[in-house]
Amino acid sequence: MKARFTTEQPAVRWQPLDNGMVDVTICLNGQEVTDESSQVDEFGETHTTKDAYWEYDFNQFRDSTDNITREGVESNPERYLDYTPSQPKSLEEQVQEQAETIQILTECLLEMSEAVYV
Repeated sequence: MKARFTTEQPAVRWQPLDNGMVDVTICLNGQEVTDESSQVDEFGETHTTKDAYWEYDFNQFRDSTDNITREGVESNPERYLDYTPSQPKSLEEQVQEQAETIQILTECLLEMSEAVYV
């Protein structure tokens, strides 16, 4: 993805949050670009303006500091241009996993009680 900024940007911006999460912004391969545009006002006069900006290959994401480190991102920011944090499991998936765990624990308890009381 490309993004435009009015000022030059650092390759990595690391913004820690209070809840163990971090916002990361990646800006690579910056190029200074100038656009020229013309507009005609109500009196028929043409006005030309030049806009300068920086254009970057860009990614921005939020992830847990358990999953990524500042050193890892800063040492290889290219790796994170297409990075997408893993999504938390849905409520249905969590309930299904818990049901499976309960089933396994129940079977273990039954096996143990048979071994103890037989």
